[in-house]
Amino acid sequence: MTDRHPIEIVKTTGPQVYTVSFQTDSKFAAQWQSALRSAHQNKLHVSCCCAGTGPRRFSVRYMSGSDSYHLARYAHTGQEHALDCGYYTPDPDKSGLSGYSKGVIEETSDGDLRIKLTLSLRKQDPADAGEPRAERTGTQNARATKPAMTLLGLLHLLWTEAELNVWSPGMAGKRDTSLIHRRLALAANRITTHRLRLDDSLVVATVVSGGTQEKANAGKVASAIRNNRRLLVIAPLAAYSLERAEGTPGFIAIKGFHGVPKLSYDAETWASVCRRFKRELSAWSQGKRVIAIVQTDTPTSSEAAQALNIALMVVSDEWVPVDSSYESVIEAKLRTEGRRFYKPLRYDAEADAVFPDFWLLDLPSNREYPMEVYGRSDDKYLKRKAVKTEHYAAEYGAPGCWSWNAADDTKGLAIPDFPAAKQ
Repeated sequence: MTDRHPIEIVKTTGPQVYTVSFQTDSKFAAQWQSALRSAHQNKLHVSCCCAGTGPRRFSVRYMSGSDSYHLARYAHTGQEHALDCGYYTPDPDKSGLSGYSKGVIEETSDGDLRIKLTLSLRKQDPADAGEPRAERTGTQNARATKPAMTLLGLLHLLWTEAELNVWSPGMAGKRDTSLIHRRLALAANRITTHRLRLDDSLVVATVVSGGTQEKANAGKVASAIRNNRRLLVIAPLAAYSLERAEGTPGFIAIKGFHGVPKLSYDAETWASVCRRFKRELSAWSQGKRVIAIVQTDTPTSSEAAQALNIALMVVSDEWVPVDSSYESVIEAKLRTEGRRFYKPLRYDAEADAVFPDFWLLDLPSNREYPMEVYGRSDDKYLKRKAVKTEHYAAEYGAPGCWSWNAADDTKGLAIPDFPAAKQ
């Protein structure tokens, strides 16, 4: 299995193919950057040479913070790539993205995403309209969808567009806060809302003092102050303590605080976090990595901003999102066994949306395969399980999916073997 494939750039003189080694070998770094710069400046056609179907187009993005050019997959085109391609992702309908109404997420002609949020980064607008009420259109049996994206939904979108919910064995040991910062900044660079480019208002944790990422953060904070704009901050929570969990410090303790203003909050804001994110706070208390996304008011200085809205997400040691302790077991086992997989995120989808806990991407069938972790045994949950089982059987044939009944095997002593990987 591989993650990268040759890239084709169509120049005025004809198409030119750039090998994987040309893209990745440090001795070609300057020439590769030159090729990407030319493609960006001249709006050249750039595509992937993997064995997928469809155009598989890329846009070339310039990141001022690092003064470098990067390839970015066109929005919602991950399914056009081959399963062994690092740019592959399942169809958006196979995640919580299917839970939004038409117009909430739109693709522009140049591959950007234009999104409709419940929150606003403009100071003159209300900070957040609150949890959107689901709409039901079409037939009576049509699934209800949400007319706008919440702060948590935005975190899921950024994580997905940054391809941090995809895992391949070649990624082992390469994900650190610097890479997370770069990936999220690149994803935010191609997302707009209320005519604002998200990257202009997104500050992401960095552990390097005095580096380009800290300077990029500081520049965005200064811009928000000048233009009277709110900020978005994404950072891992610092180590758990009872004092921090009870909210007594009055500010969010984060890792990678360089260039990030001190994030204060009031009692009501923290009480809302405690109501809405009990599972995430519990995972934090157990030493798990928890990511916070924070909408702030306009910073009062380079060192201080008031948090208006906070959402949390649990991720693994390799930054892959997980929704339960049982999922954490399977996510770690998949990585240990060198498997390639994708974690579909819920966004703001209703509870009746059907998609698995993981998609396995390395089977001989060259088709993604669903994986389910069943962690409860109450009647309501079992009815939901039956619906999922029927859906997967109809789509993939018996047995429909790989599954683990964790509720009956809490110590993980009888986890079924994973389907054999493609050799």
